[in-house]
Amino acid sequence: MYSPNEEYLAIGSHDDAIYIYKIEDGKYNHHWSIVNIHTSAITAMDWSRDSKYLRAVDQAYAKQFYDVEKCAP
Repeated sequence: MYSPNEEYLAIGSHDDAIYIYKIEDGKYNHHWSIVNIHTSAITAMDWSRDSKYLRAVDQAYAKQFYDVEKCAP
């Protein structure tokens, strides 16, 4: 899922992780892997309007918020 400002791409995975890529000059560079936080597959994600925060929900209905710029939960 692309961020509203189109600077990031977040991919939720069935391995319980989220992979975030930063897009610069048309190239996708790995920015951050969110692992060992969710206990089941990612089912939904939403970006904040300013593209600084990502919300993710997994199959166990756990909701987590992440600061994408600081790479912190």
